[in-house]
Amino acid sequence: MSLTVPPDLETRIRQQAVRAGLSSEEWLQQQVLRWELEDYALPVTSLQDELTPEEWVRQFHAWAEGHDRTTPLLSDEAISRENIYSDRL
Repeated sequence: MSLTVPPDLETRIRQQAVRAGLSSEEWLQQQVLRWELEDYALPVTSLQDELTPEEWVRQFHAWAEGHDRTTPLLSDEAISRENIYSDRL
């Protein structure tokens, strides 16, 4: 099967493939499988797909730093195996 796409779309496909560490053909195969698994719905792109790795890391750090640092941590008892899986004892 062959597919003809406009040059700008071909460039975007190649860029996405490089980011994923795949050939363009492999990347397109993954997308087709994703569409099939989503009942033929169009794929949802994530912010990570749209940004350079450096910009994504910068925005991730900004997001992480934006959280309230005064939120109390859970106690050891709250995260103990016995309390987490109390219904399995």
